[in-house]
Amino acid sequence: MTPDATTRPPHEPHSEPARDEKSHPETDTATISQVRTSLIRALRASPQAVEPLCDALELLEGLQRRLETKRDPDSPDSPAETEPRPARRNGRAQEYIIQRTAEGEFLTERRPTGSQPFRCPKDAYAAAAEVLASAKDPLHFDELLDRLNETTGARHADYRLRVCLRFWGQQNLVRRSRMRYEAVDATRFTSNARKAWDDLAHIDPPHN
Repeated sequence: MTPDATTRPPHEPHSEPARDEKSHPETDTATISQVRTSLIRALRASPQAVEPLCDALELLEGLQRRLETKRDPDSPDSPAETEPRPARRNGRAQEYIIQRTAEGEFLTERRPTGSQPFRCPKDAYAAAAEVLASAKDPLHFDELLDRLNETTGARHADYRLRVCLRFWGQQNLVRRSRMRYEAVDATRFTSNARKAWDDLAHIDPPHN
């Protein structure tokens, strides 16, 4: 029998309708952010559960990094909230340079893998330094980001703040403990952060 539109040839496998398995980064990012916020609230409400909740937050951040490093962090139209991978202690995981462009100066984080660099503009860098210096207590990343957005009156993709925090950590200006960040020396932090920028600006960028 000749197959028609309603029949299949013998032994032809039945084909299921194709499923849409494409990732939706914006939705995924928003979901991760909501879960992280819920975990932080639970952490505040249940100090006795600090260890498992901190573990869950670390795992969640790792998941977000893997999801969002596939996206272009410098796209002006992208709402990406991307975190670079943690720097290795051998100092070779990331390199920092001051990049001068037509749009201004940027703190740029480059990785040996050659993947897309992460950048933070100078004005956001300075504002983030002010926010961290003015914090009376160690703050979660989301709290720092909220304060940065409020201070500047603009919404910043979180990779900008993370680049600053990792750079300052490399310079021993910031410490992190139990998912919270604080300046090592809050009274001199803004001047130290400015000096770190200026010192880096006078170093010739490495040649690949």
